[in-house]
Formats: sequence, structure tokens, C-alpha cells
Amino acid sequence: MNASNQAACRYERQRTASERWAVLHPLGHAEFAGTPCSVATVRTWARHLLNGRVAGTALDDVVLLLSEVVTNSVVHSDSGHTPTGSVTVCLGIGGGMVHAEVIDDGSATSLPFVRAAGLDSDGGRGLLLVEAMAVGWGVHHDTEAGTAVWFHVADGSAGSVP
Repeated sequence: MNASNQAACRYERQRTASERWAVLHPLGHAEFAGTPCSVATVRTWARHLLNGRVAGTALDDVVLLLSEVVTNSVVHSDSGHTPTGSVTVCLGIGGGMVHAEVIDDGSATSLPFVRAAGLDSDGGRGLLLVEAMAVGWGVHHDTEAGTAVWFHVADGSAGSVP
């Protein structure tokens, strides 16, 4: 990538590599430390950013799913395993959807996937919840931008997808 095409931050690099953002209105993005404490901070940030823009149920769903995906980033990616690791969270709206994206430092050993959790397991249900509650979701890995897990939730407006 030459200097003129190089975006300033991980969010911009991921955004230029993805067609998802072409039809969305970005609301904001923020970078958080790759620590468990950041999960609550992300919830507060997202709730503040989306409050009044989407219906209450949709807002609750987005905040819950963001909690799960950010927790996965902190636990399973290099973002939570290095002192300078970070997680970038991006929110946008468009087409009756809220779009959320969590970009982390990735992992040398795996990409995010839905795993089968045991009945007595304390974890392993984050992406299962995303799969069950989101209208759509996916994973995008870019060597420079990191790994992005994204999802769409209907915004609760009259024209949004159920």
C-alpha cells in the first residue's frame, strides 16, 4: 500500500477494505484498551451514541451483542494479550439497521467462529448470541487493519427488517 492510500487509523483501513460501510451513515468510532474493563466502557459509549437514534429494544440488543464481541476480542485476540493491545468499535446506521463492528489485533492461530458450548460452560456463547439475535453478521480479516467482527441489528423503525 502506498502512502497516499494508507488510512490514518485501523477503522479507516477496515472501512476502505469493506463494502459494508458504503451504504451506512457512520455515527462514530472509538478505540479502547484490550482489557476486560473496556467492555463496560464500550457499553456506556454505545448507549450514549445510539440513544434517541434507535428504538430501546434495538439499543439493548446492540449493547448486549457489543459486550459479547468485545469480550471475545479481549479474551481471544492479541488485543487482550499484549500491553498495548486495543479494540476499535465502530457504529453506523442505514437501511433500517444498526451496524456495529469490533476491530481487534487478530490472532495468529484462529479467526472468530461460533463454538459449541457445554451446558455447564461459563463461556463460548458470544457469537452464538450474535448469530441468533443479529439480522446478519460476519468476520473480515485484513493483515494491516486487523480482524473485524460485524453485525447488523434492525433499528426498530417501522421499515426495518424484523
